[in-house]
Amino acid sequence: MNGAVLYDLAMRLPLAVLMLFNALFVGRDIYAHLFLGRAPTGLMYGTTLAALLATEAYLLLVATLTLVRHRPVRKLGGVVPRVAALVGGLLPASLAWLPKIPPTPERQMIGTLLLTAGLAISLISLGWLGKSFSVMPEARRLVTSGPYRFVRHPVYLASFIQGAGVFVLYPSLAAALIYTVEAVLQVLRMRYEERVLRETFPEYEDYTRQTSARLVPGIY
Repeated sequence: MNGAVLYDLAMRLPLAVLMLFNALFVGRDIYAHLFLGRAPTGLMYGTTLAALLATEAYLLLVATLTLVRHRPVRKLGGVVPRVAALVGGLLPASLAWLPKIPPTPERQMIGTLLLTAGLAISLISLGWLGKSFSVMPEARRLVTSGPYRFVRHPVYLASFIQGAGVFVLYPSLAAALIYTVEAVLQVLRMRYEERVLRETFPEYEDYTRQTSARLVPGIY
């Protein structure tokens, strides 16, 4: 096994292990929700369970794609793109450490629905992306079908919707600051990814003309 393969494996394992570790805790919450009676009743029960199941599916899918994805054809050099990718990927987890005031039933419902919708878009987009999945700005394969026919960055659109859901659930000045920084980093990540894709795939220019929207058609 040569050095390049070992380096690639070393880059894959930490993210896969982190996702699987988080999946264990979400699985525990699902078990408690289903069998230990530690859950709200009625419609709230269904929306909360849907959010937990979607989160579990997302974590397991990211872990799997991280391990089986294609090796990159090209990587974008420089420290800043990599730092933006790492911080942008890990920053949302910091919301879990903020003080939380129990949400009202209305905020619980709206926030959970937003979170579930964002996770559903993530699952569809990542499933379509498949082995081309990347965290760092890297080019593996150019995917232009499925949700990528409508917007160029559906995974980032999903992350904005998820973040909005978390903010509705637990609003605070600190959460607003984290969400704002996260939004800036995600926009930077989109631009870095577009740069490496443009440098790698000649057909990317045609794709950007056909799919002009990064996140929301007609807006951005």
